Amino acid sequence: MFNQLSAITEYPPLDPITDWLARFLVQNGIFAPIFLLFLEESGIPLPIPGDSYIAYTGYLIKASKLTYPVGFFLLVCAVLAGSTVLYALSRRYGQGLVLRFGKHLHISKDKLTLVERKFNQFGPLVIVFGRHIPGFRVPITIFSGISGVPYKTFIVSTFISIIFWIAFYLSLGERLGPRVLKFLNGPHPYWFLLILPILLLSAIFLLKHWGRK
Repeated sequence: MFNQLSAITEYPPLDPITDWLARFLVQNGIFAPIFLLFLEESGIPLPIPGDSYIAYTGYLIKASKLTYPVGFFLLVCAVLAGSTVLYALSRRYGQGLVLRFGKHLHISKDKLTLVERKFNQFGPLVIVFGRHIPGFRVPITIFSGISGVPYKTFIVSTFISIIFWIAFYLSLGERLGPRVLKFLNGPHPYWFLLILPILLLSAIFLLKHWGRK
């Protein structure tokens, strides 16, 4: 554990909350990234993005703390469980949830309106691709619950989206180790590796959609 903490603190210090979360990760094994990812998908805002929790799990796999299939399975369960909780709350409390907690969840009416407009155009593909846009995972889940998107449609689309997301950051974490917490906490050209295939797939879909029209 000492080596892990040293790897995290060899960079300039983080703010107190982020620093506490980073230490919580290295001190609590596989439980920590799974739990924190579940919280984030449930709508609780955290200063370290969910990508980092997945990547840190990749480091644990590299360090032989668990196997890849187990790590992948636990991460998928955490995301699906967390997003299900937020979907259920959104469906139960609707607009009241946004009005009361929207500012704390970084949810704006403009974001939800944009998601609604795109969903009317492209259907479940908005869930599949939209979750990869920073800041839109929670709004997409809330919109799905409020607007009455069938749970089966929501959860299947979410599953398709996250299997690629999780696989990518697990591989990244295996390569970078505990330093991934700092690596992902700021801008870096590796973000392009994730964004590029999403943009290409979106472009292909749009070209086919316009072609049919």
